[in-house]
Amino acid sequence: MKSFFTKKLPAILLALTLVGGMMPAALAVSCSHNDWGAWVSLDDTYHQRKCTVNGCTGTEEAKHTFASAYKYNTTEHWKECSVCGAQQVRVTHTFSGWKSSASSHWKECTTCGYKINEGGHIDRNRDNKCDTCGRSVSTTSSSSSSSADITYKVDAGETVTFVRGDFKDLYEDVCGGSFDYVVFKPDSSYKSACGSFYFDYDGKEEEKITKSDMEDYEFEYSKNSDYPINSLSFVAAKDASSHTITLDCVLYGDDDDVKATVAVKIGKGSSSSSGKADLVMEVEPDDEILFDRAAFKELFEDEYDDDTFRSVVFTDSDNLSSSTGLLYFDYDGKDEEKITKSTLDDYEFEYSKSGDYPLNKLSFLADEDADGEVVTLEFTLQGDDETLDGVLEIRIGDVEDDEEDGDISYTVAPGDEVAFDRADFNKFFKEEYSKTVRYVTFYPDNSYKSAGGAIYYDYDGKEEEKFSKTDLTDEPFYYSSDDYGDYALDSLSFVADDDFDEALSLEFRAWYDEDNYLDGVLVISPEGEKDAGGGTSISGKGAADIRYYTTYSSSVQLNHNDFARFLKKSYPSSNLEYVKFTALPSSGSLYYDYYGASKYGEKVRLTNDNCKDYKFYFSPGSTKDYALSELTFIPNGFNYCPSISFTAYGSGSKSVSGSILLSVTLDTMSEVYGVTPKGTAVTFPASAISGAVSKGTGLSLGSIRLLSLPTAAQGTVRLTNGTKADTSALYTYGSGSSQISNLQFVPAGGFTGSVEIPYVAYNAAGNAIGMGKFSLGVVNSIPKFSDVTSSTWCYKYVVEMCDADVIDGYSNGTFRPNNTVTYGQALKLIMLAAGYPVQEKTGTHWASGYLTKAKSDKLVSGTVDLDAPITRLAVAQIAAKAMELSTSELSSVKPFTDTSDVYVQALSAAGIVEGYFSGGTSTFRPSNTLTRGQVAAIVWRMKNYNG
Repeated sequence: MKSFFTKKLPAILLALTLVGGMMPAALAVSCSHNDWGAWVSLDDTYHQRKCTVNGCTGTEEAKHTFASAYKYNTTEHWKECSVCGAQQVRVTHTFSGWKSSASSHWKECTTCGYKINEGGHIDRNRDNKCDTCGRSVSTTSSSSSSSADITYKVDAGETVTFVRGDFKDLYEDVCGGSFDYVVFKPDSSYKSACGSFYFDYDGKEEEKITKSDMEDYEFEYSKNSDYPINSLSFVAAKDASSHTITLDCVLYGDDDDVKATVAVKIGKGSSSSSGKADLVMEVEPDDEILFDRAAFKELFEDEYDDDTFRSVVFTDSDNLSSSTGLLYFDYDGKDEEKITKSTLDDYEFEYSKSGDYPLNKLSFLADEDADGEVVTLEFTLQGDDETLDGVLEIRIGDVEDDEEDGDISYTVAPGDEVAFDRADFNKFFKEEYSKTVRYVTFYPDNSYKSAGGAIYYDYDGKEEEKFSKTDLTDEPFYYSSDDYGDYALDSLSFVADDDFDEALSLEFRAWYDEDNYLDGVLVISPEGEKDAGGGTSISGKGAADIRYYTTYSSSVQLNHNDFARFLKKSYPSSNLEYVKFTALPSSGSLYYDYYGASKYGEKVRLTNDNCKDYKFYFSPGSTKDYALSELTFIPNGFNYCPSISFTAYGSGSKSVSGSILLSVTLDTMSEVYGVTPKGTAVTFPASAISGAVSKGTGLSLGSIRLLSLPTAAQGTVRLTNGTKADTSALYTYGSGSSQISNLQFVPAGGFTGSVEIPYVAYNAAGNAIGMGKFSLGVVNSIPKFSDVTSSTWCYKYVVEMCDADVIDGYSNGTFRPNNTVTYGQALKLIMLAAGYPVQEKTGTHWASGYLTKAKSDKLVSGTVDLDAPITRLAVAQIAAKAMELSTSELSSVKPFTDTSDVYVQALSAAGIVEGYFSGGTSTFRPSNTLTRGQVAAIVWRMKNYNG
């Protein structure tokens, strides 16, 4: 035994020592490695993570896991580790020949599948092959305008004139030679019931052109020929229904002949709103509306202020019938009389209440099945000396307003001014002539008097002059020389009233001389009107009440709470009941229950044709109702900004209209963020904004438009010349007097806090390509931590909350954003962010004072371990209670599948916490813990909450 201890024992101890030396050093502190840090790339093969337990040096390594799918931008592709984000070497795309489907073609990277030059097939020369990719395509004509080379639109009862430049451009695009004339061959879609083609319509040489005769005419480009193209018109029948007339044609010139198709698309006519009524009344199906005698009096006396309105006679109606509704005198009274279309003009309704037929006893009773119909009544107003003809529209239920496409279009915010640009009128004129326009005349109809604004000369200047309808009619406004008028076209502007909410159309004529002129339409729209894509314009102020950001490969889940907060801004005491969508974009699709996971309603793809048929409820009352929380937008393409128009309806019969603006980009558009000491002006970082746009879109930045501006309490955005910035101007990158680099944010005196300035980015061609944010933290001093830099994801939250004395770091200069936050730490941060003062200790633990106060105010209850990790559920409960968020106005639809806690829902409704969305459902993961960085983000949102 003695020899064992002298010989064997030392060897065993040595072996144990060697074995112990091969064990991880972390075992020296008996660490169970329950708190790993994030994976970090070591090299091209491995990544590593470290144990974050204090005193432990344990590490773990593993090989990169590269996904099978490539990531890419517009020039390169690469693979990325799904664990740590490490990237393989980026490789330039390699493209093969054209690929194609039945409807489109593209070039595709042979490695990653990235597509460029996507587009639809075009067969200009009618050789049954796509001119770009060579795929065989059919050129069979149809009655649809979607395949037409040239399309004209006209409403029932209106006229559209062919534009010779359209045919010239088409011919030159295909052949490159000089275009001479065109011969048309109508197909069976040309029916006399829809309307007729005319040469020189309403002129001295007017000729009606029948279907059988049309091929005998050669319509020439030259205006001096026998039959110039620009004298060819189509006059739609007054009662025409929606229809498309297709004309096959051959264009002749110096080179080859070009076969083409022209479509004349006839609008809906009387079943939709014309937008040109002098008076408008609105009524729900199966309901009654009384005529407002004051409206007729105001219309008459606006025109004749020296006469007195006495009575009105309704002279005609195209669609007053039992299927739309009927007029009644003294409805449900002892003198009730039903008034039909045939007896309409037998009555004279008087303004005086003591007359035989007082106007205020006249009413319209809408039929229960007439939703969407518009009844038109022509009338004559009579005074002591004068008469005035007009049109009344009675709109029943949800009426689809026809879009008005102007030759020149302006947008203006209510209460604001938009200046006329003479260059727009000259550009319009030069589409037809090579000369420069000399002057312009306008021809307003009666709608101008009730347009919600007026045209001014030299508005707010020494020579300011307001134009009435009579003043404006036929007055020449000169382009450059006052030989052609008394007023300069460039000094005109339209000033909108505060309640300007409907587009104004003004017919005009641009003149060179009596033989050379061109007619057009100027449309002035309130900002938020529909654009050509059927969505909402983003060219003017305030066109983004709700904003979402996404990339082309992701979807957007619309948040029902965003709509509720939007309504509250206008009506604080009203609660959201439902939302109706009024216009959708042409690119991308809005789906209800896209993932098939909802228990409410039925799956449907919304379109401009059907979107007004649905109500999406904030709190659906039954499973047959459609829930506002189940809407998903699926992008189509990238680098564009689609918009969705909606109306939110709330309790107390309140409603407000708004728009959603979505940014769909190739890659994520990074927020540009900076920190500045209070009282210090900051110049917009143009190069950083350009870099963010380039990274997100792969395109070069041309200009930006600011979507909203800071409040007066925060500060002012202005140009270096002192001019205040606004949300209608474009600020260019690199050139021009209004450059991004000339913009400055000047903080208000004493202000500290967060400032966010969203913007829309445009390319050089003026197309919106994405939406981004420039944000600033205005602080007393800029705190610095060794482990939180400007590239750290939570930098913004840490810096601003540290400056606000809500959070702080450690004595060694670190913040430790990845450390798990304890109950005591979170309790202190939440209470300070909610406005509680600093709490002195009430026990031995440093956070005991916060716990005592929290229990006193019923923020927490029961036994609490202040040093234990806090869960997401506990954070949500404490924060919602500390902020005194209401739990009585929440949606009946629970946002998360793994918790029904009302405080979690309230904090989510306030936009302070989010869940994890996948496959149509969201989870909150209430038992998960949080890091210090994550809690910094939560308390930042609490501090900036303004609900």
